[in-house]
Amino acid sequence: MALTPAQQNAALGRLARTDVVGLRHGMEARNYAAIEDLAVKRLVAQGLATDATADFLYGAMLRLLQEARLTISIKCFNWFYAENKSKEYSTFFIRGASGASNDMIKRDGAEKQMFGYGDAAPTGASREEKAKARIVHLGNLQSADFQGAMRPRYAAVDFAYCVNGGLSKYGKSFFVLGEHMKHNATYCHCDSFEVEADMLARQAEYGRVASLSDVLATYHELGKVIYYCHPAMLKKLAEYARSQKKGSENNLLGGNIYIEAQVHADLVFERDVAQLCISDAERTVGPSIHPRWNAGMFRKKTTWDAADATKVETHAKAFAKANKIFYKTVV
Repeated sequence: MALTPAQQNAALGRLARTDVVGLRHGMEARNYAAIEDLAVKRLVAQGLATDATADFLYGAMLRLLQEARLTISIKCFNWFYAENKSKEYSTFFIRGASGASNDMIKRDGAEKQMFGYGDAAPTGASREEKAKARIVHLGNLQSADFQGAMRPRYAAVDFAYCVNGGLSKYGKSFFVLGEHMKHNATYCHCDSFEVEADMLARQAEYGRVASLSDVLATYHELGKVIYYCHPAMLKKLAEYARSQKKGSENNLLGGNIYIEAQVHADLVFERDVAQLCISDAERTVGPSIHPRWNAGMFRKKTTWDAADATKVETHAKAFAKANKIFYKTVV
C-alpha cells in the first residue's frame, strides 16, 4: 500500500534527524585530532595534570563521559499526580504547546544555529547535499512540511551518577535513558541557551568567541566537551576520572551547571527508558501550589499531604510497570 504524503514526510523526517548526527560526525572528524591535542594541553594549563600525566587523565575523562548516563529530570508531582498513560516523551514542537521550556522562538533559534534547520537548502545531487536539503525542508518551523518529531529531546550527561540525576534544578526525579540513545545524540558542554554568554566570557582562553555550532560534538567527539567546558566542570570531570565515587553527590555544582545532550530520536518509554527514579523528598514535599488549588468548592485543596504523596507514588509505579521500566526510589 502506497504511503500518503504525510506518512512519507514523517518517514523522511526520521531519516533527516539521523542525518543531523551523521553529518555532524563527518564534520567533526576532520579536525578532531587537533581538538584532542588542545584538550590535553588545557588540562596542563588549568593545573589539573602535568605534561607527563595529561594524556592519561584525558583518556580517563573521555571514558567517564562515554560511560555517563543520559538523564531527563522531571518533577514527579507534575508527571504523576494524575494517572499518566503517555507512551512517548514528546516536545512542544510536536504538541504545539510548551512545557518547562516555554519560549519556542528562543528554542527554535538555538536549534537552527546548532543543526542548520534554517539554512538555505542545497540543490546538489551528492548524498550529503540531499541530506542537508531534507534537514532544511522538514526541520524548518516555517516549512509547510515541517515535522515536529525532527526536533531533539534534551537530556543531561550525568557522568557523576548523581542521586538526583544530571540536572536537579528541573526536578529531583528523573528518567535514565537506554544506552543506545547515546549514539543518536549530539552534545555541548553546557546548556545550549548559555553557550553564547559562556564563550563570550571566556574568549581569552580560546582567542575567539566560539559559536553554538562550534562547540557541538557527537558521541565520538566527546573530547570537545573537555576542551570547552567551564573550569568548574573540568575540575569535576578530573576528580571523578581520578577517584571520586559515582553516586556520592546529590547533584553536581548545585544542580545548575550541566553537560547537555540533544537526542535526535523518538523516545518511547517502553523501549528507550531504562529507569524511572522518583525522589521521596520531592514526592513528600510536593509543589508550592497544589494542583487543585482552583478546583470547585468540594474538590478544592491547598495543602499537599500524605495522601497526595501516596497518589504520586502509586501512579509512578503503575507507569513504570506499564512501560516495563525499572522503578527506583531516591532521596
